[in-house]
Amino acid sequence: MLNKNDVVPLYKQLQEELRKQIQSGERKPREKIPSEVDLAKQYHVSVITARKAVNELAEEGLVEKKQGKGTYIAAQKYQRNLQQVLSFSEVCRLNGTTAGSRLLECKLVEADPKTLRKLGRPDGEQVLFISRLRYMNGEPIAIETNQFSIAYSFLINENLNEGSLFDVLKKRSGTEVSISRRTLEICRATQQEAQHLLVVKGSPLLLIKSIAYSTENQPVFVGTQLINGERYQFTV
Repeated sequence: MLNKNDVVPLYKQLQEELRKQIQSGERKPREKIPSEVDLAKQYHVSVITARKAVNELAEEGLVEKKQGKGTYIAAQKYQRNLQQVLSFSEVCRLNGTTAGSRLLECKLVEADPKTLRKLGRPDGEQVLFISRLRYMNGEPIAIETNQFSIAYSFLINENLNEGSLFDVLKKRSGTEVSISRRTLEICRATQQEAQHLLVVKGSPLLLIKSIAYSTENQPVFVGTQLINGERYQFTV
């Protein structure tokens, strides 16, 4: 219980108590916390004190207030530095999470001239189209789509449901991705994208378009990542 004789204000004590419950895992991400009225009764404080404690936690990003629904424990935000060229698997490792993949498509397709120019290939060539749903700790986070020149068609026989595509490229062909030119924009989830990422249709997603280059400055793939931005915090 809170100590009314302590020099630390009661709202700060309640804020710290709730923070400990969140950080220890006692209260889980997306779990609804008691209302401010119920917190006031539970900890024998005023509703104003409970509200101030919850507002402080919201400013820290530990809880989220949803209009008309209540207050929920915020989901963990994963960190990603866009100045670094890292595979999704490496991003997961740096966040202390486990990477996962589900192959959606892997096939040879007719490429548009713009994509072929980006890959440095002549018009009329096919490209290898690979689309995967990427997971962090079993949670779908991104839809990753890459188009490779025909030189990388060997990937069609690889198990792309496991491991890092960057690692496969390096192991099979000696190609190491070292440079990536990116553009970022916001888009809205289609019905299919929403189903994959477990969000509502029309939810805002971060769209990253990229061209990846090898250490020899040769284009390796043209790609896009559709990311649930609510689960990421980016450094640029």
